[in-house]
Amino acid sequence: MDEQPPEPRSFYLNEQHELHGEKTGGGRLPRYTGINWAVKGQGIHRSLQSVASRVRQSRDPLREKRYYLLAKPEREVNKLRKNKKTGQMEPRAEETDYSGEHTRVFGRLGIDLIEVTDDGNAIVHATPERLTQLSARAESLVQLGTREQARWATIGSFDLIPPQLRIDPGWIRELPVDESTDVVVELQPLLTHVEIEIVLRAISDMLLDRSTERLTGTGTDFSGRQWLRGQLTPRSLRTIAKDFFSVQSLHPPFYSLAAAKQSSRTRPSLGSAVSMHNVPRDIESFPSVAVFDSGVPAGHKYLEPYRRGQYIGEDTTGRPGDHGSRVASRIVFGEQDFYAGIDSERLAGRCRFLDVQVSMGFGRFDDLGIMDALEPVARNYPDVRVFNFSFAASRPPQLCEPVERQARMTLTQNLDNFVFANDVLVVVAAGNTESGVVPRIPYPRHVDDPSWRLGHWASGFNTLVCGSYVGHLSPNGMVKHVGWPSPFTKIGPGACDCPVPNYGASGGNWNEDYRFQAGLGVWVCDSQGRWEDHAGTSHAAPLLAREAALALRFLEERCASGAHPFAATVKAFLALTASQPYETAAVPQDVKVLCRRTLGRGTGKADRLANPGASTAVLLWQGVLEGPTDQIQVQIPVPRDWWRRSKNPRLRLIVAYEPPVNAGVHDTWACRRVDARLRPGPDADALRSVTRSSDHRSYPLLDRLYDLRRLSGDDVDGELWVLELEYRETADYSPGIDFTPQQRVAFAAELFDAGETPLSPQGFLQALPIAATMTRLSIQPVVVRNPVIIKTRI
Repeated sequence: MDEQPPEPRSFYLNEQHELHGEKTGGGRLPRYTGINWAVKGQGIHRSLQSVASRVRQSRDPLREKRYYLLAKPEREVNKLRKNKKTGQMEPRAEETDYSGEHTRVFGRLGIDLIEVTDDGNAIVHATPERLTQLSARAESLVQLGTREQARWATIGSFDLIPPQLRIDPGWIRELPVDESTDVVVELQPLLTHVEIEIVLRAISDMLLDRSTERLTGTGTDFSGRQWLRGQLTPRSLRTIAKDFFSVQSLHPPFYSLAAAKQSSRTRPSLGSAVSMHNVPRDIESFPSVAVFDSGVPAGHKYLEPYRRGQYIGEDTTGRPGDHGSRVASRIVFGEQDFYAGIDSERLAGRCRFLDVQVSMGFGRFDDLGIMDALEPVARNYPDVRVFNFSFAASRPPQLCEPVERQARMTLTQNLDNFVFANDVLVVVAAGNTESGVVPRIPYPRHVDDPSWRLGHWASGFNTLVCGSYVGHLSPNGMVKHVGWPSPFTKIGPGACDCPVPNYGASGGNWNEDYRFQAGLGVWVCDSQGRWEDHAGTSHAAPLLAREAALALRFLEERCASGAHPFAATVKAFLALTASQPYETAAVPQDVKVLCRRTLGRGTGKADRLANPGASTAVLLWQGVLEGPTDQIQVQIPVPRDWWRRSKNPRLRLIVAYEPPVNAGVHDTWACRRVDARLRPGPDADALRSVTRSSDHRSYPLLDRLYDLRRLSGDDVDGELWVLELEYRETADYSPGIDFTPQQRVAFAAELFDAGETPLSPQGFLQALPIAATMTRLSIQPVVVRNPVIIKTRI
């Protein structure tokens, strides 16, 4: 190995290196104690009878067809557990958590879980036939077996859903008493088309003030749930909230805002005609990013040659605005520095953009309109697999009342499930605070200030969320260090305390008054072809989207005909190779906390795919788990000579996947959890990671670091290690939507020597006979881009 080192390369594992099997083992039936099953059964039976009777007496048009109920838990149950010291079974108190450990209780009873309330109750659905069966079972619970009784152990009783869980009392109190207001009425999931028509007619017929009240529109969200738009008075809203159990929520329309600040100076454009001077000849081969924004005007001087196409949302109003052009310019041209003057010779793009217009004008975006545009764009432009969202919710879900908060998080759920179903990458800007708003504790110790919390678009599991950092210094800037978070960028965590934002990119600075001024921004191009100085996460997110698109295009070249790289593969690679934009050793502890919660892993780059590092070796794999009983064993080559000769051999492993999610179980969010075990041989014990404790309980990214020095020669009997991958179901799917059991999963692994004089694994790996097969990603036996989704049950 002392000869001329080989040219470094990345290694691609495929179906030649994997084996499918069935995982073994199973859960033990829980054993409860201290429960009087006769009393418990009778109590549940009476509550079911009572609530069914009251629903039938209501004005709800589906009172004989659907039951939407409130399930109240036993706050604590005693479960028998084995004492490790004595070996005896002893009772131990366990709190009921329908949003966590006990989330699958209702599915085992044949009930659909809709959502879990803040006080731990559950809103559930049952058909009349199922309700009758449950009532009969509960009445005879004492006579049923241990398995059946265990299903009922955590359930206390059932009740009607109170009106305050359909409409926020604080919101309706603020409305003018005799005036109509813009409202969104969201129906319960699982309704058929006929039932939706019945509810719609019933609401129309009961509107109390015909002169001012009316329904103006309707639509369907990604899970098949119907929503209505209209203008209603507070009196009608209260009536619907009280009597219509087939309505899930009533709330105002939600609007997102452009995640960027206004500029204070511009550079002149370089002429008015479309510039073709530096347009690359191979532009048709460039990857494309769908820019969901205000649009780019036709004939744009710099951007027109890079336009992939155009889609205009159904409810889009107004003409293309500056914001869409600014975002698209970052997609096409990346980071530009024009503070010393514009150099037109440098304006050669590397990406194209799909112009998706979803704006209502004046920097506002209708959240329902955004969701409506997703599916037609994915369907009509299958080659465009990266979507950019450079807008943010107007306020964080944590600051909303319960009904509004749940409705906003349902939008997040639908976006996450769209990503799972379509295998795309959605990059979301973290968002900005309002100009001039000063945190209660000054930067950089403002990490817990409520005004800096993420909005719902930036809170999901399956999206990539991008914060902003300061890319250049200015004497007027508040932040005095390159790479530190921008003072306006929003701060994580997201849903279920997940670790987002994931990445950061250059987005500009603010002054000491928390406002923008000249010289603090990044350069973007407006709708007239003028290059402007702007700040905001709107201009950071496109840089991440650009890198994701470039990575996808490169990986496509490592796929056989008919195959394509997964979005999860790009996620795993970006997570493995991301770097911090600041000098870690020079950063104070409070800034490190802020960086972790605003910039995540740092800057994601695709460059190492085309230019692999010489001192390490990266291995990529992607595959499909066919269901929760399937297990894939992937062979990972670890050269024994390199392991023996290196001073500090390490293996870092990133496993990425996009699970279905359910906003109803907000303490779990993901419905699936992929597990990974690394073994130095087929029959060897699994290795313990030195960083395993850092894994989030349900977030779909595993980051493991293995210290290979801990192994002895007896532990390693070959050069092909085994990574076992499988998934388990952790929560029921969102009601009204059924997903294929298939689960896409990918990993990126890196072998490296952490010693003072590191020994590269490149030559050792390339000398292995198996190296000749590590040149492409897997060819999947079935198409998994579009899982089967049943949006309504008829």
